[in-house]
Amino acid sequence: MQRSRPLTVERIVESAYQIVQNDGLAALSMRKLGKALDVDAMAIYHHVANKQALLALITAHALSEMAEPPAPSAPWDHRIEQWALGYWDIVTKHRELTLAGLSNPEIAAGGLTSTKTLVAAISDSGLATELIEPTMFIIVDAVHGSALGAASPGRDHTDLETLRAAFQEGLHIIIAGITTRLERRTDFS
Repeated sequence: MQRSRPLTVERIVESAYQIVQNDGLAALSMRKLGKALDVDAMAIYHHVANKQALLALITAHALSEMAEPPAPSAPWDHRIEQWALGYWDIVTKHRELTLAGLSNPEIAAGGLTSTKTLVAAISDSGLATELIEPTMFIIVDAVHGSALGAASPGRDHTDLETLRAAFQEGLHIIIAGITTRLERRTDFS
């Protein structure tokens, strides 16, 4: 019986994640989550401050599904590409959760640690320090635009691989832009 298992943040997040995966984000309520965990809904608040904090934890859980990043010794452009493609896959799978994060900084905070790999790769490219954050934002926003559009309701989702390949081509253009910027910087040295 589930009741004999102690209530933990991990159990709460996993159960909430399953509700969101099976029934959609709108179906997640503390009452429904409490029922799934076989606890009073108020008991959840001893472990999670509020629903936004829970959604941040679910976001972090979803992002933990990203493919293992290449080793830090791999070329910076390969690391950027692999991160962006992995994130694209997550965004298409978790469209509602991504949209919730885009509209609420508290929810989005659950995904911030996932960008560390991207920031490190951009930094290793040799771009000037003041260009690292804007470059990270343009890559993340390119993923959001492409993946959210690809996974939008009413769209034929049988062609996700073609849409992913189109995104990858656009990503190559962004990476080529970084390379060009680096080359121009060294031309003036």
